[in-house]
Amino acid sequence: MKKLLFTLLLAPIYNFGQVMVPTHYDAAHTAEHIIKGHIKMFCEDEVKYVVEKKKDIRYVRDQVTPDIVKSRLDKVLKKGKPEFVSRTNGGYIFTIALLHPKDETVIIGYITCHVDAWTQKIEEVEILKAD
Repeated sequence: MKKLLFTLLLAPIYNFGQVMVPTHYDAAHTAEHIIKGHIKMFCEDEVKYVVEKKKDIRYVRDQVTPDIVKSRLDKVLKKGKPEFVSRTNGGYIFTIALLHPKDETVIIGYITCHVDAWTQKIEEVEILKAD
């Protein structure tokens, strides 16, 4: 009887106590949609939006809605030719580089997106200047 009671009490804890988090995120697919301007469907309800104003000196941080992220990111994407540059396709942090419109060897800046592992949504967008 003790074994049966012990089994009935521990079985739900053992079976439902483990939560699986995906180890892979399709960053290339998401980056392609962001380059096309479809970022709203990948964002959480509130997104941290970080902009680098001067190199390694000042960062401006905001908590904004996906609509504001889309409008601000559209302005940034118009400055150059965006291209997905992350080394791995499965990362929770991925980068889009902005290339100069006339000279593709010059990088204007970077857009870095941080994805939450639990919700699979973008929680932070950083606009960084190039070296």
